[in-house]
Amino acid sequence: MTPRERVRRAVRFEGPDRVPIRYYNLPGAYDRLGEALLELYRRYPPDWPLPRRLEHSWETSHYAVGSETDEWGCVWENVGHGVEGQVKVHPLADWSRFEDYVPPDPRLNVDRPWGSRRPAEWDDYFVILRAGGGRLFERMHFLRGYEELMADIALERDRVLQLRDLVLEHTLAQLSEQLEVDVDAFWFMDDWGAQRQLMIRPDVWRDVFKPAYKQIFDRIHAAGKFVLFHSDGYIAEIIPDLLELGVDIFNPQFSCFRFDELAELCAGKVCVQSDVDRQYLLPLGKPEEIWEYVWQVIWTFGRDGGGLIAHAEFGPDVPLKNVEAVLKAFHTLAPYPLRYVPYGANGLAMCGAARARNVS
Repeated sequence: MTPRERVRRAVRFEGPDRVPIRYYNLPGAYDRLGEALLELYRRYPPDWPLPRRLEHSWETSHYAVGSETDEWGCVWENVGHGVEGQVKVHPLADWSRFEDYVPPDPRLNVDRPWGSRRPAEWDDYFVILRAGGGRLFERMHFLRGYEELMADIALERDRVLQLRDLVLEHTLAQLSEQLEVDVDAFWFMDDWGAQRQLMIRPDVWRDVFKPAYKQIFDRIHAAGKFVLFHSDGYIAEIIPDLLELGVDIFNPQFSCFRFDELAELCAGKVCVQSDVDRQYLLPLGKPEEIWEYVWQVIWTFGRDGGGLIAHAEFGPDVPLKNVEAVLKAFHTLAPYPLRYVPYGANGLAMCGAARARNVS
């Protein structure tokens, strides 16, 4: 089974031969770990195309120390290499500037790095592109300022709708340039949750933002592509809405949920792209703790004939031994039928061996 077929079967709950595997690293992880990180990726290959090389933070927008201005006129500042900086100058902090504000040309900076035809060496892989600018709510507060946007949501709804539509129109215009590209899915993200709650009331989210997401996702689905949506934070109240909108692959922040709660909301209903706890476990946990966590993820979300992409993101605070623990656990525990293999067994060679046990 090719990686591409494996992922598509998982998304559709059509019985892949194993849980498909994906990983991502922030540039700061490569700054710290160097070629040893890429070597681990090659040793434990994912079902996504591997880059020929990884990028350091100083090669990547918003991840290098210093200031830079993006195409929207937002000024980003970063005080430390390796993680994304913050917008400190907001072009629409003064709302009186809105009438004269001109967004960037949507034909520029379109994420379609290889034209319409994917590279031949990627034919067997599941390929994803960012949909338009990839962000709606976040681009809105980059432009307006977070506190100002929150005040507008509470007090100046007309302003919010005007700003939403400006960003939405730009997103749809860029997306129209991308839909002919030979990819399997488009991703979109907005971090809607704090650690324990949604940032705005769910009824406001449904009134203001849900219709915009529907337009974006409908365009993607009409082109025969999957939608991947990511959001950090605790967003339990809007997960049913995201599924109603047709999100095909959902990537929440696992550490903000109890497993049983997230399973009740998602397991068997949508393909979940997992998130190995980035707040504690990856930077501070032991490899054996990571192993057990990965098994819990795979068993909870991947036992319905698909429905799971085993995924982890590595930041600059993650030691190499914990990266290897994740990758080895993914490859060891992912084959169907799912079977538990104890930590410390001889890796891939132990899959299906006598020491493995069924879990029911």
